[in-house]
Amino acid sequence: MTVPASALTKTPRTPLVILSTFVLVALTLGWLIALPMVLMSPEERNSAPLGVYYNLFMLTPALAAVTAYVLERRQPLGVLYGHHGDVAPGENAVSVETAQPARVLRPQSVTDALGITPLRPVRGLLSWSVLGLLLFFAFSFAALPLGGALGVYPFDPSMPIFVQDLSSRLGQDATEFIATGMLVEVGVIFSAAVLGVFLHAGIEMGWRGYLFPRLQLRWGPRAAVVLTGVVSGLWYAPLLAAGFFYDQTPVFQALALMLGYAIIIGGVLAWLRMQSGSIWPAAFAQSMISAAAILHFWFASAGEMVDLRQATLQGLSGWILPGLLLLGLLIFARRAFPQNSQERR
Repeated sequence: MTVPASALTKTPRTPLVILSTFVLVALTLGWLIALPMVLMSPEERNSAPLGVYYNLFMLTPALAAVTAYVLERRQPLGVLYGHHGDVAPGENAVSVETAQPARVLRPQSVTDALGITPLRPVRGLLSWSVLGLLLFFAFSFAALPLGGALGVYPFDPSMPIFVQDLSSRLGQDATEFIATGMLVEVGVIFSAAVLGVFLHAGIEMGWRGYLFPRLQLRWGPRAAVVLTGVVSGLWYAPLLAAGFFYDQTPVFQALALMLGYAIIIGGVLAWLRMQSGSIWPAAFAQSMISAAAILHFWFASAGEMVDLRQATLQGLSGWILPGLLLLGLLIFARRAFPQNSQERR
């Protein structure tokens, strides 16, 4: 069998048993790390270092991807790259059986397999990363007035909570400084999103870096969006059981909401990953989701409760805009989710 040299960095056709191992390892590690939080009483959680558990939990998809990659490397190249077919006449290729030391055939590097690389062209990577930051800041903000229009979020454009907080920091009435204060706080959000990218990269290395391209290769982008969303949504189950994200919501209801969130938001993140060729734009977008969560406090009416099941980017009303974008992407799925650099051009 011969394999084009140019094909060796493309997505391998990973055996289903290895993909299943990735899923099993990710879910098992997630439960092992989060189980102490699940077993804690509410009083114990108040004093526990939940941030440490949470940060370790976020790394489990990357650890699962590395485990699956090690198993993948043990597969014959004919299994991993046989889907590329025979070499066209005159194409630069080598034989798997007779490869010379100067041109050793090998699977993807671990950084390619996890989507960490390639980092070139730098300009394109930066452009997609900036787009990821701006797009998810826009989604996070737009969800609030949209939720207000639908009656599920107490939207108040006068920002009473923000003004009160700014006044306490300045030691005087901050009403006339609200525009300046807002610009500063937006800068803080973007800075936090940039600084937090490496933690969120652990999530993306697994779901969009390793798993999504391999599922897309087997069943196409539409199925890959749904399957990756379902598996990553189930991965959040122990955090939901510990009271994260949808506080005081029954676990199965919270899980249903998380599955919807993971499919819709994860589908847009997959688009960023496949268009850029790496996980970094999606990781910046993930980091922005966390950093911009403070917006729903600023724009809420004083004294009103926010139902995260219905409002903000976590809730049903917040999925409308990213859902419409994802619908358009899936209509043109072949162009929206290219598998290699040639298709991106």
